Amino acid sequence: MFRFLKAHHISISVAIIMIMIAGYLLWQVSSTDQTNELATTVVDRGDVKKIVSVSGIMRASNTAFLAFPSNGIVSKVNVKEGDMVEVGTVLATIGIDTLLSDRASAVADLRLAEADRNELLNGVTKEAKEITDTKLAIATADQERIKEAGVVAVENAKRALLSTDLLARSEDSDEDAVPPAITGTYRCDQEGDYRLSVYNSNSQSGYSVRISGLETGTYPVSFLQPTPFGDCGLFAQFTEGENYGNSNWTITIPNKTSASYITNLNTLNKTKQDTKNANEAATEAVTLATNQKTLEEARPRDEALTRANARVDQARARISRIDSEISDKSIIAPFDGTITTVDILPGETAGLEPVVTILATNAFELVARVPEIDITKVAVGQSAEVIFDAKTDTKLKATANYTAQLPIQIDGVAYFEVKFTIDNPPSWIRGGLNADIDIIIGEEENAIRVPNRYLSRDNEVTTVQTLTDNKTIATTTVEELFVGNDGYVAISGIEEGTIIIAP
Repeated sequence: MFRFLKAHHISISVAIIMIMIAGYLLWQVSSTDQTNELATTVVDRGDVKKIVSVSGIMRASNTAFLAFPSNGIVSKVNVKEGDMVEVGTVLATIGIDTLLSDRASAVADLRLAEADRNELLNGVTKEAKEITDTKLAIATADQERIKEAGVVAVENAKRALLSTDLLARSEDSDEDAVPPAITGTYRCDQEGDYRLSVYNSNSQSGYSVRISGLETGTYPVSFLQPTPFGDCGLFAQFTEGENYGNSNWTITIPNKTSASYITNLNTLNKTKQDTKNANEAATEAVTLATNQKTLEEARPRDEALTRANARVDQARARISRIDSEISDKSIIAPFDGTITTVDILPGETAGLEPVVTILATNAFELVARVPEIDITKVAVGQSAEVIFDAKTDTKLKATANYTAQLPIQIDGVAYFEVKFTIDNPPSWIRGGLNADIDIIIGEEENAIRVPNRYLSRDNEVTTVQTLTDNKTIATTTVEELFVGNDGYVAISGIEEGTIIIAP
């Protein structure tokens, strides 16, 4: 045995080493994390879409090939290739200089007619209205001032009539005493007599006076100054040294025996008449100013407005007639656009063939043909994502704006034409560009989503395998909210960021 081991010790040593290496490898394999070999992904948030994918091509949606309506010698060509023009622009003409002059005159006539009508409708200017308002305010103020001045003037004339040359007449024809002097301004309106009865008293003068008639009362007599009696503004001045005891005096208001009475009466009557006339004139001035304001603010008469409208219509009709004549000798832009070709020069003879081509501004549309199996899924207003072959690094947004009602037959298959408008079209868009179009027929935006192949479905129950933090595998039931055909499914029941394993 020993001899055998000695003879084969090298082979035995090699075998032992091989066994040890194999054992180490088995241990290494058994201790390695087998989850590293699983297909995993992370639950994220994004859009889930159902799309219909088709191809399309950009076409010019509005191109006009323009010719003269009649033959003639071209007088003017107003545009060149590349020019941007607005609808109604005269592009080229055949001898219309006289017509253009007539049209300018007709336009001026229209402006005059419209201005006259607007003036009729709007009335006078703001400045004129302000002047009228000022005149009315002045007339109203004058009326009030004249009225107040008239009242004062009449009152003064009346006071003068009632107060001038008043005399105290003795009721005793044998009275020797000097009559008291009557002064002051009679402020009351009642006419009549004052009766003054003087008697001896203990007053400083030795006399007092009792009045009756227009007023009543008892007052002391003074020789030093006029003594008021009553409340109507009159005074009596008695003369010292005279015997007034038991004397009676009468004062008549007004004093019709005075030489100035007739003059004062005429003055009062004239003042009243002048005041009346002034008030009437002031009232008429206010009425006139008011009527002027009413006239300026009044609606125009129907007849005047009808005439004004007729003149406007007449001017417009003349312009329309001239425009019709110009149109017969002109090429006019039918819409806003860009001139793409000009095949005529001034002096050339124009026929009836097209000589100017205009492409409408932003008049490109994306046209696709959708097979009949998908056309019922497509509707006007749906969004689409577009990638042009000429610009594969740029994705544009588009909106469906038309779906054909009748199909086009191609190799026995019905296709329906669908047109799209590019949202915010870039400047490099041209007719004839080919594009891949994804029509979004359904979408769940910003949803928690997973790739479809990571879901397991069994008896209407959907599950997903998740990888826990300790590298164990768990099964979680989820709810499918929206299934897209872009490879994703919107789900609930699992959080964003969860690691899931493909079944």
